[in-house]
Amino acid sequence: MMLEKDHIEQEPNEILQEAIDDYNVDSFYVAYSGGKDSGIVLDYVAKNFPKQFKGALFCNTGIAVKECVNFVQENCKKNNYPLFEVKTESVLRKKDGKYGEKKGEPFSFENLVLQMGFPKQSIHDHVMGVLKHHPMRQFIKSRVKNGEKCGVVSGVRKKESIRRSRKTKKYIFAQDNAYFISPLFFKSDSWVFEYYIKNDIKRSPVYDTLHISGDCLCGCFAQKEELKLLEMFHPETFNEIKRIEKKLMAKGSEYAKQFKTWGHGTEGLATQNIEAQTDIEAFVCSECYFDRDSKQEDTKRFNKEFDDIDKKLKELED
Repeated sequence: MMLEKDHIEQEPNEILQEAIDDYNVDSFYVAYSGGKDSGIVLDYVAKNFPKQFKGALFCNTGIAVKECVNFVQENCKKNNYPLFEVKTESVLRKKDGKYGEKKGEPFSFENLVLQMGFPKQSIHDHVMGVLKHHPMRQFIKSRVKNGEKCGVVSGVRKKESIRRSRKTKKYIFAQDNAYFISPLFFKSDSWVFEYYIKNDIKRSPVYDTLHISGDCLCGCFAQKEELKLLEMFHPETFNEIKRIEKKLMAKGSEYAKQFKTWGHGTEGLATQNIEAQTDIEAFVCSECYFDRDSKQEDTKRFNKEFDDIDKKLKELED
C-alpha cells in the first residue's frame, strides 16, 4: 500500500517528519548492515531525530562475515548507539513445510540449505524473508507490545542501481504493524559521497576484501570470484560454507541436493574446487570482477576519491 502523498522529491528530514506527522511514528530503528548507505542514515537519524531514534537494528543472518558483525558492534558502541541484534535462529517455524521443514524448528541459513539447497537468485526474496524479515518482524512485535509505533529506517535509494530503481517505488510503506521508511530515497551518489566524507562515516572493513558489507553471504547473487576471496581473506566464513556443503550431501533433502554448492548451487563453485586454485590471479581477471555491477563501481569510485584526497594532502605537506 502506497502511503506518501505524491512523487515529489523529498529531503531526508521531510520524509522522516512525514512519518511522524502523518503516520504517528514515534520510534525510529535504523536497519544497519555496516554498509555505506545504512551508516549514513544511521548517523543522520541519530543526529537529527534524537527523540525518535531508538537505536540500530542489525539482522545477524548466521552467514555473515565475522569482521562485519564485529564492526557493527564496535561502531555502535563507539557512537553510543543502542544496538538491537536479532538472529534468524530465534524464530521458530509454526508449521511443517513442503521441503521437509518441521514445526518448532528454528529458522537458520543451515536449515534452509538442508531443505532447499544453496540459494539461487530466483528465491532471493524467500531467503531474505527467512534470514532478515522473520527476525525483524519478531522484534517489531515486541516493540508494538511495548506501545511503540515503530518506524524501521533503511538506507535504500531509488537511484542506487538499475535493479533497485525498478523494484523500489515507495519511500514509506506499512507492513507488519510497522512503517518502513527510506529517507535517502531520492538522494544521488554525489550527495551520499559528500555526506560520507563530511561526517566521517565508517563502513565495514569487509568492503576492502569483498566490496560488500559482508552481513549476508547467502550466495544468491554471488560471483565465482567471491568464494576464492572468502578463502583468502575470511577463512572462517569459507570453512562454514564448506561444512554446510558436506552436511547437505550427508543429511540434506533429495530436493536440496540438486543445489549442492554455494553461489546459485552451481557445481563449479564447490569449496573443493576453489581450494584447488593457488591464487586469485589464476582464478579470475580482477578487472572483470571489480567491474561486476553498480555496487562494485560505487566502491571503486569511493576508493579512487579517497586515494586522490590522500595524494593532494601529501602534496600539500611536501
